[in-house]
Amino acid sequence: MKKLMILLTLLFFTSCQSEELKHQIILITPQGHEIQTAIAVTLEEQQKGLSGIADSDFAPNQGLFFYYTEEDYRNFWMPDTYFDLDLFYLDKDLRIIDIVRRLQHYKGKANPELIPRARPVWCLHVLEMKHDSTIAKSLQLGDLLKIKDSQRSTSEYLKQKLK
Repeated sequence: MKKLMILLTLLFFTSCQSEELKHQIILITPQGHEIQTAIAVTLEEQQKGLSGIADSDFAPNQGLFFYYTEEDYRNFWMPDTYFDLDLFYLDKDLRIIDIVRRLQHYKGKANPELIPRARPVWCLHVLEMKHDSTIAKSLQLGDLLKIKDSQRSTSEYLKQKLK
């Protein structure tokens, strides 16, 4: 029975790691840079985040956008990560209202008390990018991100796209 439980647990985590995020957008920075952005919509996608993603599999112009429907305190930690991240906390208009720079990566999930955590921040959405990205380094508090080719409000556009 114990072997079966271990096997089922391994299968579950393996299947979660191989799933691709099905929603994508391109965010435009005030400097005109394009961020190729996957959207984490479901609880499972949000809990996984960038865990298990190799440094070489995540380009400097990529981001992971955590989509939420209501403002709340957002808590992030770094289990099984392979590169440091900058976290950009966003309001409903995609304005950067807070930033955590260089949240340290942590390989594996052992010793949860040692896994780096960001301070909780009240916001609607969060964007994660590699800390060493020149695009991430150019983003500042108060910057307004735009969704490429969207003429509608951010909230309206995202609700429609994520149906």
